[in-house]
Amino acid sequence: MNPSLPDVVPPPLAPAASLGPFAGAAVDVVLPVWSDSDHLRRTLWSIRRTADLPYSLIVSCARRSVAENRNAGLDRGRHDVTFFLDDDVLLPPHWMSRLLSVLARRDDLGAVGPHLTFPNGAPQTRRPDLAPGELWEVTIPGTVFVYSRRRVGDPRFDEAYLGSQWEDTDWMWQLRDRGFSTALTGDVHVLHEHAAKVNRWLEENMRTFHEKWGRLPAEDDIVAITREAFDAWTPEPLP
Repeated sequence: MNPSLPDVVPPPLAPAASLGPFAGAAVDVVLPVWSDSDHLRRTLWSIRRTADLPYSLIVSCARRSVAENRNAGLDRGRHDVTFFLDDDVLLPPHWMSRLLSVLARRDDLGAVGPHLTFPNGAPQTRRPDLAPGELWEVTIPGTVFVYSRRRVGDPRFDEAYLGSQWEDTDWMWQLRDRGFSTALTGDVHVLHEHAAKVNRWLEENMRTFHEKWGRLPAEDDIVAITREAFDAWTPEPLP
């Protein structure tokens, strides 16, 4: 697999939203990846079918920590606007322009992400009612998000975090430390093929985060749905 497509790829769709100061810009789309996989190839297919801005696709693929792969992708980027994607998402049409249009509305927004759902339709966040046009200012996950490198000062991911988990929360808190907000928008819904599994780095990375910041996120600053809420979720009946 070619690890990157550095040339700007023309989008198959026209932008669906006003981009303000970002109008006419090409963007970088960065995927930090451990290895080739079927879900990665589905994500790449999804990007190519749904993109509505000119983009450079950067797959940062190596058996190293997510933080290292994220930074390696940034090193290869050439554009101000950067989208980060996990390698297990399916994207809706116009996700690019809609997320970027939200970022364009406020100069104090550091990063914007979409509402996330599981493959069975269950919400992956505590706010399943997040409506179009609504912003939820919270520490957002690194699953899918957009930011402007010029706006926030091009912070890097802390490579003290092993494997995966907590490196994205740390990065979002770096933005907050610089005076920016991070938010999820109800304008875009993304399917995340995430499966809960044991992560051997989780506790150690949590300790690293606590030692660095002196505290953990408060309950109202956590995005993820609880296990109890997920178990209690039932799909709406088909019409």
